[in-house]
Amino acid sequence: MKYYDTIYKENSNFCGGKPNKLLLKIYKKLPKKAEFLDLGCGQGRDAFFMSSKKFNVTAIDSSKVAIEQIKEKHKKKKYKNLKAICQNIKKFTIKPKKFFVINSANSLQFLNKKDSLSVIRKIKKSILPGGFVIIISFTDKNPPSKRRKSCFEKNEMKKIFSDFKIIYYFEGLVIDRGHIGQPEPHKHGIVKIIAKKLNN
Repeated sequence: MKYYDTIYKENSNFCGGKPNKLLLKIYKKLPKKAEFLDLGCGQGRDAFFMSSKKFNVTAIDSSKVAIEQIKEKHKKKKYKNLKAICQNIKKFTIKPKKFFVINSANSLQFLNKKDSLSVIRKIKKSILPGGFVIIISFTDKNPPSKRRKSCFEKNEMKKIFSDFKIIYYFEGLVIDRGHIGQPEPHKHGIVKIIAKKLNN
């Protein structure tokens, strides 16, 4: 993703260092050394957090710059349990019944709707029974744009995961204080979900 390659080159900490708050809700409940898949990992804030907690991490992103930055930090801090791969998440093959947590935070909106739904189907099919799916994405309060290609309708994510146990769900507007490309404060329509695959 050339747009984010440029941003990541200019700011090696664009995504911040703290993990997304949904991970903080579940990581203590996970089996030791569980497998964690981060789809659309950006500069690796979630991947590094889970690696630091001794989970086995596979981090995927289409930005070559982001993956290079992750690998450089990997060398310096010796994250032996973290593997970073440069690939578009829609093309990545998820190994069935390997991952106990699959995380997709702010990445699905960069795919068209057909592809984002296809990725979710692969996630649901591949996650281990009892495992957790974490998704953060944009709702239709943010119409698709040149870079933001898809969004979810009201309660759509809840319906998609109706066959899972929903541990956490939020859908609404959040304030963004501003960022590169849109420096003024603004609001985003966001959906956040933690869903657990049933043991059946």
